[in-house]
Amino acid sequence: MPTMKFDKRSIDRLPFASKGQIDYFDTETPGLGLRVGTKAKTFFAKTDVRDLSKPKGYRTVKKTLGRYGDITLEQAKRMIEGRTEVQNGEKVFVPGARLEMKNGHSADNGATVTLEDMLDFYFSEKKRSDGRPFKPATVKGYTRIIVRHFETWLPLNLPEVAKLTPETVIARHGQIAGEHGAYGARNAFVMLTAIINYAIIRHPGAITANPLNVLRLGKHMKKIEARTDRLEGNDFKVFYDGIQKFNEITRDAYLICLYHGLRSEEAAGLKWEHVNLEKRELFIPDTKNRRPLHTPLARQSMEVLRRRQEQAPEGNPFVFPSLTTLRRHSTNKSGHVRLMAAELRYKTGLNITIHGLRRSFITTARRLKIFEDADRLTNHVDSSISGRHYDGTGVDDLRGPLQVIANEIERLMLEGVGAKVIQLATAHGV
Repeated sequence: MPTMKFDKRSIDRLPFASKGQIDYFDTETPGLGLRVGTKAKTFFAKTDVRDLSKPKGYRTVKKTLGRYGDITLEQAKRMIEGRTEVQNGEKVFVPGARLEMKNGHSADNGATVTLEDMLDFYFSEKKRSDGRPFKPATVKGYTRIIVRHFETWLPLNLPEVAKLTPETVIARHGQIAGEHGAYGARNAFVMLTAIINYAIIRHPGAITANPLNVLRLGKHMKKIEARTDRLEGNDFKVFYDGIQKFNEITRDAYLICLYHGLRSEEAAGLKWEHVNLEKRELFIPDTKNRRPLHTPLARQSMEVLRRRQEQAPEGNPFVFPSLTTLRRHSTNKSGHVRLMAAELRYKTGLNITIHGLRRSFITTARRLKIFEDADRLTNHVDSSISGRHYDGTGVDDLRGPLQVIANEIERLMLEGVGAKVIQLATAHGV
């Protein structure tokens, strides 16, 4: 993190962040930091305190001191270093924030814990329902949304959070809904609600009720309806014609999504190390449900992957590399293509998402009376006794069903509805 000598002139000259937040630390006052957001600059104290429950025996704690402008740099330094006061005729040293945190007084039943602290605690301490930690991509995505929509609330300590009025909460919800839509507002508040609920469990002495509940009780948040978008009938042909407008790499990524019912990140981030063309198999070690996916490759997907292999940039690990990664100044940090629903809808003219292609694969399979194998091919968990303990279905058992599904998808894309169903020689194997 950047360091600098804090003085009024240098702080005034610091530009606001274009997005997110940047933390600066004073080179002369240990533990004094300045968080620069898109609209505010806030002083905070940071130090390491003893915590034997952590692997290294320490944990980092922070405490918000106040916004720059509401307090001066000199006041922030006194708050962190402490001061001498005269009490009953005697000089008494009042410890500063840094010493308070070192001595374990920062908790104060959670009264000095900020909403920003709780954001860190939530993702570092809580686990998913399966007992595993959150994926880094999940943490990054949720944190970005919280910081974007609630930057001015993050410095609030928990008692201040508890005092957020219904009018304030409803107004903020309306503001986000106006800028990002009803679903965007709901998504942001659902995430923040979970963090505040965790604060109630972690620091019941500081906060006992969630002020965001007014949205649920007042029915302000729009109910999220289950998505049902998928390709139907001649949509397959329209889809196929539309994706020809993409570059070849992105087009082929969409085809793999459809031929295998893969999720967006599973297809976009596919690496060559997980593809075995000789055995005609695909292995994705980490999926959304944390269960690895081991599946055969259909004839159609083999054609796509061989095409990509012939044109693969040397040394690039991705099957579908981003074109910008081949340029000197790349803006794509992931290194692979990005599959975006808005662009897909624009170029195909269909109201379809990337996950809608997954639904299209499953729907096609079910119309062919392929049920259990469709679930296995899309990595849906069979929680039944037979599924958990007796099902020994392997990759080779799935080759025939997958090929039948892929043949039907190919027929619909190339010939459309009404064409005669032709069972190719490869219908039950590549």
